[in-house]
Amino acid sequence: MTQFSAKAAIKTPIRIMIILFVIISGLFIFGKTTLQQQNIDTTVVLAGNLLLFLISLLNLVRSANAVDNPNPQVFVRTFYSGFVIRLFACAIAAFIYIYTQQGRINKAALFICLGIYIVYSLIETTTLKKIFNSKKNNA
Repeated sequence: MTQFSAKAAIKTPIRIMIILFVIISGLFIFGKTTLQQQNIDTTVVLAGNLLLFLISLLNLVRSANAVDNPNPQVFVRTFYSGFVIRLFACAIAAFIYIYTQQGRINKAALFICLGIYIVYSLIETTTLKKIFNSKKNNA
C-alpha cells in the first residue's frame, strides 16, 4: 500500500486553477473592447479574478495540508476558516468597489465575478472531497 500525500494530490487542481486564471484573464484582456461595448467593466472582473484565484489557491493548499493532520478537527477548522476568509475578502472588495463608484456600479461585472467565485469554489471543494476520500480509502 502506498503512502497517501495530499500535497501531491493538489498538483493537478493547482494547474487547473492556474490555467483557468490565465484563460479568464486572457478573455477579459484581449476582449476588452468588445466587452466594454457590452458595458462590462473588465477592470472589475480582472481584479475579482485575481482576488478569487489567490484566495482559492491559499485555501486549497492550507486545507490539503490539514488533511494530513491526524486530528480531524484541524481540517474542519481550516476549511471553514478558508470559507470565512473568502467571504470577508469578497465583502471588503465589494464594499470598496461600491463605495468608490458612488452609484455607478457595473452589475454585469459583479455577476461575472460571482460566476468566477462559484467556479473556483467548485474546483476547491471537489478537490478536497477527492483528497479526503482518497485518504480515507488508503487508511
